[in-house]
Amino acid sequence: MLHHVPDAVDQDRLFTEVCRVLRPGGVFIATDGLASDDMEAFHDGDIYNPIEPATLETRLLEAGFDHVEVRVVPDRAWAARALKPT
Repeated sequence: MLHHVPDAVDQDRLFTEVCRVLRPGGVFIATDGLASDDMEAFHDGDIYNPIEPATLETRLLEAGFDHVEVRVVPDRAWAARALKPT
């Protein structure tokens, strides 16, 4: 669950490292819930740093991926797919 990564800097480091270790043409697939008051309350006393899906394409491209697709299920979750360039 990417929302357990403490901050955006560490999330971006994670994306960069995943891209680095994937084989050329490898696929990164990720999903997580959307930010909500209920989820924040559920994570009381825990790390809760949800990813804003509107920023995800740019962040994955900057990590070295291409062909990034981000889909959102309103009020529920997002899913992303990105390729490591060949």
